[in-house]
Amino acid sequence: MPPGAADGIAVEDQVRKGMRKVVRLDGVSAAIGGTVSAGGSKLVLSELLDMRTCLLQGAVIRPGIGLGGVALQHKRPVAVENYVQSSTITHHFDRAVIADNLTAAVAIPMQVNGVVRGVIYAASRNGLPLGERTIDAAMGIVRGAAQEVAVEEEVQRRVQRIVSRQQEGGESVPVDELVEVREELVSIASSAADGEVRQRLFGLSERLTRSSRQRPVERGVMLSQRESDVLLHVAAGRTNAETAELLGVLPTTVKTHLKNTMRKLGTRNRIETLTAARRAGLLP
Repeated sequence: MPPGAADGIAVEDQVRKGMRKVVRLDGVSAAIGGTVSAGGSKLVLSELLDMRTCLLQGAVIRPGIGLGGVALQHKRPVAVENYVQSSTITHHFDRAVIADNLTAAVAIPMQVNGVVRGVIYAASRNGLPLGERTIDAAMGIVRGAAQEVAVEEEVQRRVQRIVSRQQEGGESVPVDELVEVREELVSIASSAADGEVRQRLFGLSERLTRSSRQRPVERGVMLSQRESDVLLHVAAGRTNAETAELLGVLPTTVKTHLKNTMRKLGTRNRIETLTAARRAGLLP
């Protein structure tokens, strides 16, 4: 599936966040970043951080051209101790580099599922090469950004498939499939490093909740959206406190929703509730 508009937004967002982290590393004076077009034919530099000029803004980098072009071509980080004097790269952008007084630099490709989707540069002005620990740390930041993109795009694809099937009206999506995907979304969101990505994933899970719940089931039992949320977490073995943290509510609120569910199902404890909920089709 080629990267779409939503995918591009995810990459741009993570490039910017990665640059903000990279520029704080020891010895790094400035950061540059951009996204790669579908097919990898060009890199467009759209983000500049702590640069003194705008000469590189909007620059188009082709594979093999300049530091970023070599990184794009070979799909690996490329570093130079002195950009202008380096014999391993072309010098199409020397004017901009000299104007900004940059010396050492590294270009790190952001690979998502084996495809370069963006490049982040770290550069210095102190005349010293970037240290190995600094370069390793920058590579770790870019890998983390790529993982966040991969997670968000995969979730978007899964949700979009389900939403499309529902909108077409031809194929019915089984409730257990919706519940399974939603539980996976909650799990992924809870472990995502990026706070904004977590919120997006939780938002997508809520869309699935609205699609899969709020409907009558066997024996006429109907749960509210929040009651369904709580029931799913109980089925996953989570405590009231853990469920409250994931849903962003108070533990007492979770307890109230669980009591309401027990009342509707005519049960007295969690085990009876889970058993009755499965029989009623509320759980897979």
